[in-house]
Amino acid sequence: MMILCLLLAIIVPPPAASPAATPVSAPAMPAAPPKTIVTVKSSPYCNSLARHFNGAFVPMYANDRTLDQVDTQLVDINELFGKPDYQARFVDARSKLLKYVDVLQKTLPTIESEIVELRKGASLTTDQAAAKAINDSADDLQRAYTKQRAMTIDLNGVAQTMMEYNTDDLPHSLGGNSYSEMTLPANEKDIKASLRFDGQRDVIAQNEEKAVDTAYDAAIANCAKQ
Repeated sequence: MMILCLLLAIIVPPPAASPAATPVSAPAMPAAPPKTIVTVKSSPYCNSLARHFNGAFVPMYANDRTLDQVDTQLVDINELFGKPDYQARFVDARSKLLKYVDVLQKTLPTIESEIVELRKGASLTTDQAAAKAINDSADDLQRAYTKQRAMTIDLNGVAQTMMEYNTDDLPHSLGGNSYSEMTLPANEKDIKASLRFDGQRDVIAQNEEKAVDTAYDAAIANCAKQ
């Protein structure tokens, strides 16, 4: 998926480049022949598509990698109360979760702004199909963004709750949980399940993939000659 994004980025030459046609070879994709764009076009539509799609997608994709790290911490939180050093593990997981939430929070305004700017690109063409492609791609990015934002809010809630938790209050003989918590079904004690973590990430990935495919097809159709 990132390769497609990078392909889109090279469709439009940088501002200082000559508007004349320039041969460009796209990066090779794993296990597939490289795609080659032999002629590129510079236009307000193409410039906007490349600039603002990547402006939204690149930090969104980086957030996915941050959520990979969050996943690890949530697994640790699920298991830490069964460890002799659960208090130290709890503090470590809490610290890392706070750090990852901060990273996610800082990227969200940029992503939202770039999606808004991407939509404006639809007005830069009289071709209805090209305009629709912009809006469709922006819609998919918006759905992915909305899920990332919701997950960030939920994760921040978990982190803040952990900040209020005193690990000295519960004896380790109960695994750091009350008796009622210890007798709950496993899925009800699974913080990932409570957050619907994996399901929400699946929705993000699906919408990101659709957004990339739509934007790439629009770029090939309107900004390049093969």
